[in-house]
Amino acid sequence: MRGLILAAGLALTSLPVWAENHALLIGANRYQNLEERWWLKGPANDVALVAGYLTTSAPVPFDAANVTILTDGDAGHTAPTLAAIRSAFADLTAQVQPGDFVYLHFSGHGTQAPALDPASELDGLDELFLPVDIGPWSDGVGAVENALVDDEIGTLIDGLRANGANVWAVFDSCHSGTATRSLDGTADVRTRQLPPQVWDRSRRG
Repeated sequence: MRGLILAAGLALTSLPVWAENHALLIGANRYQNLEERWWLKGPANDVALVAGYLTTSAPVPFDAANVTILTDGDAGHTAPTLAAIRSAFADLTAQVQPGDFVYLHFSGHGTQAPALDPASELDGLDELFLPVDIGPWSDGVGAVENALVDDEIGTLIDGLRANGANVWAVFDSCHSGTATRSLDGTADVRTRQLPPQVWDRSRRG
């Protein structure tokens, strides 16, 4: 099903013949500052499958040199720390030209935290994508250390669009795990969301 959706979306992308296709695939698995029960197993496999699809079977061709993978679950790739994600976006922004297509894939934990700018969020909460080097909740800054906040994600995407690129972003995080895996109560289930209480446990631990 994911392949069909991705194929349909890419097929709808009308690109000039001179345009290039780029992809940034992020798969966060092992969160060293969280208990191991909160680690994930699937994101590394997800980004490997997406990379294979984009470079071999996608309706629009992706050169392997234009596909960047950040994951800690597969040897030979850079771990998706906050600094690595920001650096990859900076490199990508410097490369893209008007008319290029950019596919972004975020696979890992997602959660929420009190908004840094409450006026910008109707529910008063920021949505977060969690790199592997997240820390606990910090009272000093009122945020989860090293989290990628939705406002920054928007800014990073705006940077690509400002260069004339067409951007498509997919997030496999937050509450999606229970919709595609076995029922709650199964020992091996790892949902891709973190309840806010985890930050209190991390801070006490």
